[in-house]
Amino acid sequence: MSAAPALRELQRGFADAVLSRGGDAVHWVAGAGLSPSARLQVYANAIAGTQIDTLRGTYPAVRALVGEDFFEAAAARYRLQHPSTRGNLQAFGGAFADFLATMPEAAALAYLPDVARLEWLRQEAALAAAATALDPATLAAALDDASPLRLVLHPSLRLLASAHPLLTIWRYAIAPGDGRLQLDGRGERVALWRDGGAVAMAALDAASHACIAALAVGCDLDAAHAEGLAADAHFDLAACLRSLLDQSLIVAFTHTGERPA
Repeated sequence: MSAAPALRELQRGFADAVLSRGGDAVHWVAGAGLSPSARLQVYANAIAGTQIDTLRGTYPAVRALVGEDFFEAAAARYRLQHPSTRGNLQAFGGAFADFLATMPEAAALAYLPDVARLEWLRQEAALAAAATALDPATLAAALDDASPLRLVLHPSLRLLASAHPLLTIWRYAIAPGDGRLQLDGRGERVALWRDGGAVAMAALDAASHACIAALAVGCDLDAAHAEGLAADAHFDLAACLRSLLDQSLIVAFTHTGERPA
């Protein structure tokens, strides 16, 4: 065993070794019954297993669609190309959808990256901050005011539009039942939010999706209404707002230039 390096060099070398990035740490390890490389491999295997298990838990539908062997190979490759940069693994799988889109082996499953994006949004929704729903009567009073109104939506709300029927695919992958999956080729727009201790999902029509997306980026209600009408001339703003209220997804409002109420 060579002379011990400075602490920073030792830490960096150990991290490189257990994350499969090479390095000289093997020269600084006492085997004590194992070879130095074998002792380091114990840590490397534990880290790899934890990271792959994290991806399994985050992407159950992707795993069901591609099979365990394909998923494990993809996860093993992903963790080397996208190493964790935080002390916890909550953000570790954030690039997995884009990674799948680059895999030639997955090219035949054109919908797979969007299914992964849906599952990552489920992770984000589950971890989002809490907020108290706005009382419907308070919103009704605010709507009587003629000044421009902005709605603040629940922090857990996420939206995803896809050229593929990703919600239908996700549900089939999680609970396939007895029949075969039947797809009509049309895409789907999905809203996700935390409902108690679970993540809820619902398909949206194009106009509702356009309106809610506009609200989510800070557009006032008139502008969001216009976005909905641009998608469907028969868009019903009142019905869209009732749906948001029913799911406790409106948490505050502002008039132009004011702080959230």
